[in-house]
Amino acid sequence: MNTEHRKRPIMVKNISLNSSQFVDLRRPQAGEQIKISVKTGVIRIGAEQTETDNAYDVTLAFACRADDCEFNYPEDLDIRIEAITDTTYFVEWIDQRDFKNQDSILDWIIQLHIVRHETNLENRVMKLFQLLTTRLGKRTSQGLLLDHTLPHSRIAEMIGSTRSTVSRTISTLRKTKRIYIDELKNQIILPVD
Repeated sequence: MNTEHRKRPIMVKNISLNSSQFVDLRRPQAGEQIKISVKTGVIRIGAEQTETDNAYDVTLAFACRADDCEFNYPEDLDIRIEAITDTTYFVEWIDQRDFKNQDSILDWIIQLHIVRHETNLENRVMKLFQLLTTRLGKRTSQGLLLDHTLPHSRIAEMIGSTRSTVSRTISTLRKTKRIYIDELKNQIILPVD
């Protein structure tokens, strides 16, 4: 009798999306976890709960090529991947025993929770931009650069505000030169003190 335990082969699926396109992420089978590796671009990992009358879409995390995103698929939510920029990535359904016990979505949720609970709205928007530029951007001679912008409605969802309030706040931050937005290049720059 052979008692050697054989692992199932890892399933890998390559995906390319244009900016603003999205795709639903299939649930893993029992004993599997998800690993997303971004080759180019930036993706948003969102969740939808459609079984209730109050369906909603909430940002859980972002991923770029700087780090792999490994996570447990939430039980009561459907995961949707949205391309923030033109993106190529691959998804692996890996054996739970190979999981590193570091849930990328949980890390992002905690950081977004901290941002969301800042009492001053300008500071909340700035903390969100600092989080995004630190995790997804790069340092330049001008400051921290984020190579993409997000719709004001998406920013509002992440910080617990309204689109119009976010638009006014961003306008104030631009006037006070706390942020620079290059609308032609679709970039945000946070000057470094």
